[in-house]
Amino acid sequence: MERQLRGEAARADYLMDLSNVVRDRELGGNAPRSLERLRLVLAALREWTGDAEATVHAIADDNLLDPRSASEFPCPGELALLRDWWGRGLIASIAKADPDLLDHAKVLGTRVISRDYFRGHRGEHPWIQGDREHFLEPLRRADGSVRLTLRDMKVFADRVISQEGEHDDLKARNLLDFRGRPRSEVLERSWRCPRTPCNPSPAILAGKVVCRVHGTLLADLGKRRPRLQLKIMVDGVCRAWENLTEDDGREFVLGRGHLARIEESHLSDDRRVRISRHHLVIVSRRGTLKVLDASTARSRIRTLRPGREPAPWQPLPHVDEGPEGAARERLFRGFGPDDEIELVPGVVLRRSGQRWPGERGDGVRAKPPRRVRGNDELTSTD
Repeated sequence: MERQLRGEAARADYLMDLSNVVRDRELGGNAPRSLERLRLVLAALREWTGDAEATVHAIADDNLLDPRSASEFPCPGELALLRDWWGRGLIASIAKADPDLLDHAKVLGTRVISRDYFRGHRGEHPWIQGDREHFLEPLRRADGSVRLTLRDMKVFADRVISQEGEHDDLKARNLLDFRGRPRSEVLERSWRCPRTPCNPSPAILAGKVVCRVHGTLLADLGKRRPRLQLKIMVDGVCRAWENLTEDDGREFVLGRGHLARIEESHLSDDRRVRISRHHLVIVSRRGTLKVLDASTARSRIRTLRPGREPAPWQPLPHVDEGPEGAARERLFRGFGPDDEIELVPGVVLRRSGQRWPGERGDGVRAKPPRRVRGNDELTSTD
């Protein structure tokens, strides 16, 4: 097998999600991990390419090579062999393999051997959506051999991508319990890091709640109010986030200031200035969102349902266009999980599917303006 392994991605014909292959029981065997599956997949690659020397750059998660996992292999020598390959630079092992694997695929255009749909990574890699050319899926035949076939990566709803990304993040921070459920006793609390300024991302280490960045113990500040997360998309890529604390009936304004930290290379000044300082008024009520347009450019909304064509764009109700004497709250329109709002062409607001959105130091945290037209009082829930 090692004749087909290459330690550098640029020198390999294919990329391999090594942990995914070694752990995939559908490829044969009952052991939690097995190198026999790798042997079968490498044989399938030779068959697929017609090249006996076809090579792969295989990337594993660090825990695949953890010495404590020896009992999960049919033979302890298999783990020793994996660690030997790693020591000789024939395979790569990092904390989380997926980001590097997908970065290599994007930059080099190299196909990836894996049965993972990479749902949680499609925000950073939107090219995966609907891709049918860059992923090879190993499938077991009736005779026990394995074949490779091009995999349809399908198109997943934005909320599914957000949920999967959050699940991956919680897993990395040891914030899932033994059943794979979020540890609400930690996630429902607010935390403070002694290193300032720091928006702490809590993690569990040795049974203690620590800052993921600094490793310091966090102080419990009490129960945290539920949050909803919005994503600001520029040309289909998420460039900023905003968390809204659920506060029934209180209004939040989103405008140009919330795009201030999006780089000019991602958002031109021409489009930036077309977004009003008071662009949308948003209200959270019992886990639902409602919106009202307050912009000069005039925003519009549509619904994207998985597997269907997008619904036609419709204008958002505008703060200046309600019937005379109509109650303000009746002007708002619902902003559902499958909806998107176009602020200006190419700049879209979507709801995240995350249940436990944390502080985003790389997101936009600008405070909204204090008032909107008509001098109605507005309060940032940030």
